[in-house]
Amino acid sequence: MFKSQNNSSFSLDWINQIPSSIVIIDTDFKLISASPRWQANFELDLNDIEGKYFLDLFPELSQDLMSRLKYSLEGLRDIKFKYNAKNCKYSSKDSVWHLNPWKDGYGNIIGVIIKVESISKTQELEIELNKTKLILNQKSSVAKIGSWDYDVQNETLNWTSIVNKIYGLSSDFKPTLENSINFYVEESQEIIKKLVSDAINSGKPWNEKLQLKKSDGEVIWVNTIGRPKFKGSNCTRIIGTIQHIKNETKPNTEINDNILIEYPLFEKVPFGLAIVDFKNGNLLDVNEQFTKLTSFNKEHFIGHNFKKFIKDNIISKSAELKIQLEEHGSFKPVKFTYTNQKKHNINIKMTGTLVEGTSGIKSVLCTFENITSQTKLEKNLKNTIASAREKNEQLLNFAHMVSHNLKTHATNFSLLLNFLNDETGKNQRNKYMNMLFSASDNLSETIKGLREIVAVKSSINEEKKLLSLNESLFVVEQNVAGLLKETYGKIINEIPETTQVKALPAYLNSILTNCITNSIKYRSPDKKPIIILSIEESKNYTILSVEDNGLGIDLEKYGNQLFGLYKTFHRNKDSRGIGLYITKNQMEAMNGNITVESKPNEGTTFRFHFNKK
Repeated sequence: MFKSQNNSSFSLDWINQIPSSIVIIDTDFKLISASPRWQANFELDLNDIEGKYFLDLFPELSQDLMSRLKYSLEGLRDIKFKYNAKNCKYSSKDSVWHLNPWKDGYGNIIGVIIKVESISKTQELEIELNKTKLILNQKSSVAKIGSWDYDVQNETLNWTSIVNKIYGLSSDFKPTLENSINFYVEESQEIIKKLVSDAINSGKPWNEKLQLKKSDGEVIWVNTIGRPKFKGSNCTRIIGTIQHIKNETKPNTEINDNILIEYPLFEKVPFGLAIVDFKNGNLLDVNEQFTKLTSFNKEHFIGHNFKKFIKDNIISKSAELKIQLEEHGSFKPVKFTYTNQKKHNINIKMTGTLVEGTSGIKSVLCTFENITSQTKLEKNLKNTIASAREKNEQLLNFAHMVSHNLKTHATNFSLLLNFLNDETGKNQRNKYMNMLFSASDNLSETIKGLREIVAVKSSINEEKKLLSLNESLFVVEQNVAGLLKETYGKIINEIPETTQVKALPAYLNSILTNCITNSIKYRSPDKKPIIILSIEESKNYTILSVEDNGLGIDLEKYGNQLFGLYKTFHRNKDSRGIGLYITKNQMEAMNGNITVESKPNEGTTFRFHFNKK
């Protein structure tokens, strides 16, 4: 925004040397400079008015002049404005003002230059302007088309006198966006609000027929058109028109009577019905059940194209539905979501049949059934099946562990005891005893794993707490201090001190311990283990990243087995194949999840997504 006193690169000395009547304003409509002739004509002193808001000097002209100044700032050249001296206090001479953009050396518009010429020099132009204005006013009056301009940034609305007549308002009514929308009937208010919002936020123009309630209570139909104007990525203005249209959308009584004759059960069936013109897609009639389903009255639909009331994904199928009607006389059921007047989303199943009336006109008889409850039941059933499938998989894991692993332990014990019973030599008996002790340790390890898995499942209903992540990590670091020292490992903690997660304390400790010990356990033999912990925040999750420089995992080969029970991917004597399985179950029990990135010999990054709820 240009400020002359702050920008020495623009010299305005030339204005004092020209004989013309010129004034310059910046993009804020503040007066920057004026020629001596202009000052003399309007009996104003530059020292008194420099930097003042230009429209304050001519308040009588502000509404008409403001829109022209804005057009000039948008780049329009030679905009003419008639100045009537009798309406203003600063000059006794009528004149024509020529508005042009004022640009800097780079072509950027930094203000407006207004050149004032006496009326005698432009008399022919004035006659032509008046003639054009008269023609436009006459056409506008006949068609009852009013123009309006909404300034988005300043939230100001201006419109022509025709709009006042359409609304049934006096000429001194001061319009705002809010009070102008309030004149629309309730159903149309929601539509026009959305149209304005979409224009500002998405740049969508509109052309809609809506109902408006005049100041005297009469309800009329109007055609409203809006076009958003942008500067860069911001919508600065919306310009448009409004026209009173007569009998455009009134239901055809003859058509309605024919429908009642040809379809006597139209109003008696317990579901929604609609008759759609096969040729143009306009709604001819809807029954009472349809209005109850949508919460709108009949007038909201009749005469409008069906595409206005359905979502894009159904509109895209309309060509396919038309083919089905032509080939088979009906189309297969279509399911979609509809937002009724009460702002409730309802699930609808629609069917359609091609019918031909006595007059030979083809139309589509559509049925609409509310399947919201059915859809919820189906969703619940799917969730139940998914949950049962998951539990079944868990049971299979338990069955695998009991039937295979415990059976293996039992067989091993039985064989060793038989060998021990048959052996008489002391050395060999000692050897078998050591093998039995080892087998006992292995059995204990298996039973311990089973207890840990059961513990996860039994703690699901415990209440989560808001825990300091760094405090939990400090406890874990103390527990693995010996391992870190033995392997020359290092933990790099980048977690902010204020970070908290919602978790079960025992689970959080187990997850951190499992992850850090895994990073040490599966370290690269030629590297000292380095573990980096960091935090990301999303809308619903606090995400803990644990990155190491270890052996890594071939996810293409083992990715679908990574969190399975008893799945190991490295030849490590301490690998049990239980840790990641338990960690995954613990995260899911807390409504979180775990993801992994890894490449062989390049390390692994686990991300733990802790749900904030």
